[in-house]
Amino acid sequence: MLITKIQGGLGNQMFQYAFGRMLALRNHTDLKLDITLFRNYEFHLYTMDHLNIQTQVATDKEINHFRWYRPRNTRLGRRILNPLFADSKKYVVEPAFTFVPAMMDVQAPCMVDGYWQSEKYFLEIEDIIRKEFTLREPLGAYAQDVASRILAAPNAVMLHVRRGDFAHHEHMKKVHGTVSPQYYQAAMDIIKEKVPEPTYFVFSDEPEWARENIKTGYPTEFIGQGPDKNFEDLELMRLCKHHILANSTFGWWGSWLSDHYKTGITIAPKNWNIKLDTRDLLPEHWTVLAL
Repeated sequence: MLITKIQGGLGNQMFQYAFGRMLALRNHTDLKLDITLFRNYEFHLYTMDHLNIQTQVATDKEINHFRWYRPRNTRLGRRILNPLFADSKKYVVEPAFTFVPAMMDVQAPCMVDGYWQSEKYFLEIEDIIRKEFTLREPLGAYAQDVASRILAAPNAVMLHVRRGDFAHHEHMKKVHGTVSPQYYQAAMDIIKEKVPEPTYFVFSDEPEWARENIKTGYPTEFIGQGPDKNFEDLELMRLCKHHILANSTFGWWGSWLSDHYKTGITIAPKNWNIKLDTRDLLPEHWTVLAL
């Protein structure tokens, strides 16, 4: 058995699942998810169960078995006994934010704990990931209407504006921050030069802010169904031909899962995270802007 710890928003959850799925297949073992964080999580909901993922939720007993081996334990009893039980092969902590090839050879049984934000961790099972990251249920009526307009547009451009905790929570502001207006303008200038008749679909967790601050100069629709429907917004992002990303893994997956992943234009900010080295996060064929 292999357990992967799930944390963060839907985009982060998907990276963690994709890495765990790859390892489980390599090890010919079952993958289970540790979603205990979401019992009292302030920022995000666990919504990956709306996707066609092939796994089960780990029990508390299964999770606690591996937590004894965590190299840096936080609970008092485990911290006291930690020198006796710590085992980095049974509780595997992501050693760096960049892609670490040795992590591809992790052996089960174990728990893996990290973000694993690089397609290099799961490209070998790309077809499986694309198939499983589809919706279990049909889109709701509103999302179906938006989907029809995206598909009817000659060149649908997704533009993602991430605000929320990145803009308002002091700790998250220091770690992530938000991308600049200059970045969005430069990205839209590239689209204007290369894409005839673009229609913009602007996705945001603060759609009213986006409406006031994002001026595309072309037909534009603003979308933001909220955390309860983020999986539907992800599907709508995927339907677009071209993508302008915020510094958010949610929009990252909207582009990566698109049928136009290799043929469309994807523009992403270089300064994805203030503190971490994100060189392996952005695929080489994407356009990266340092603004």
